[in-house]
Amino acid sequence: MIKLIDTPSNTTTINSKVRENTWCYNPITEGKRDLRIDFLRGLAIVSMVVNHLECKSVFNNITQGHIYASSAEGFVFLSGFVLGFVTLQRIDKIGLKPAMLKLLERARVLYVTSFVLMAGFGLLSIMAPWMTRPSFDQAPGAWWQIIMAAGTFHLAPATIDILQLYVVCLLASPGIFWLLRRGLWAPLLTVSWTLWGIQQLHPYSFSFQPLDRAHPYFVFCTWQILYVHGVTAGYYKDQLAKFWRKLSKAPFLVGMVVIVIGALVTAHYDLQLGTWPTKVQDRALWLQITDRSTNGIVRLVTLLGLFSLIFLLVDAFWQPLYKSLGKLLIPLGQNSLYVYILHVFFTAIWFTIPGLTQGHIVLVSLAQMAVIGLCWFLVKREFLFKIIPR
Repeated sequence: MIKLIDTPSNTTTINSKVRENTWCYNPITEGKRDLRIDFLRGLAIVSMVVNHLECKSVFNNITQGHIYASSAEGFVFLSGFVLGFVTLQRIDKIGLKPAMLKLLERARVLYVTSFVLMAGFGLLSIMAPWMTRPSFDQAPGAWWQIIMAAGTFHLAPATIDILQLYVVCLLASPGIFWLLRRGLWAPLLTVSWTLWGIQQLHPYSFSFQPLDRAHPYFVFCTWQILYVHGVTAGYYKDQLAKFWRKLSKAPFLVGMVVIVIGALVTAHYDLQLGTWPTKVQDRALWLQITDRSTNGIVRLVTLLGLFSLIFLLVDAFWQPLYKSLGKLLIPLGQNSLYVYILHVFFTAIWFTIPGLTQGHIVLVSLAQMAVIGLCWFLVKREFLFKIIPR
């Protein structure tokens, strides 16, 4: 969801290039940086922002309740993917230990950011809870409890809590890269799937009890599976690209389409209509295995189909997508942590405007567009870039 490390060319204007007469992405003419990844991260950040600006709008009608997937899963995987191939280059250049120290420094930055946001909004909720929605509807405790909980990951407020996941993932990254450096990707993935499996059998058993919720939302044992597979895919990016070129595309594409259509149809009767499963016990089980906080096998399969299909579409129709949406989405994707932090404040302001969340669908859609446009404008102006982490 958030960019974990600094990458070059965050705010520079994308130079116009002479492109071949094709819609596909061409790595030869597009340069070293894969703008498709930035485009996808930009798409995910826009989806996240409009979802957190809760209301009935054109955008929310598209992004919510239609399939067992969300932008958060895409962010976690893409963050790991970018970290994987960028850190590999850094290791080759400066060595394993210095590269790992940079990751730990990034973890420190995210920890401080998480603490400031959680403690700040938590303390504000004591004096003005109407200004801290949807993170806090009321004060979760006394001032000293809030500060202690913010520092020890015992708070899990909406819109902010995913930062804790990224801190833990970064702290685990030196071990991940140590294994990858020795070619031990199979044991790494085995450990990842084992942690995920424990979470499925005993939900939240390895997680902290948050002060403000019944259980944490972004549990490391669950969500690390996306991050670890993203890092591994990024680390072996060149090898996977060679394998992909040899792979027969038609069967793979058909398989992904079948998964997506099946998930859309199932979610329509489940999430939209609430008519399936019909038996109470079956429905309770289905809700459990499709719960976003546990990322069960249904969600993982859906994510595989949906995100693979989206990437294939972006690759196949890169030129028209770049010309129509690239200048908006790419800067947002390249500065995703910065946009994420901004959106926390914009979301709080959103919920203080009387009647906005229940307003006319056209008006609230325009308001959401204004928020996205403001984020883009602040990115282009590099507003507070020296203060707000990117």
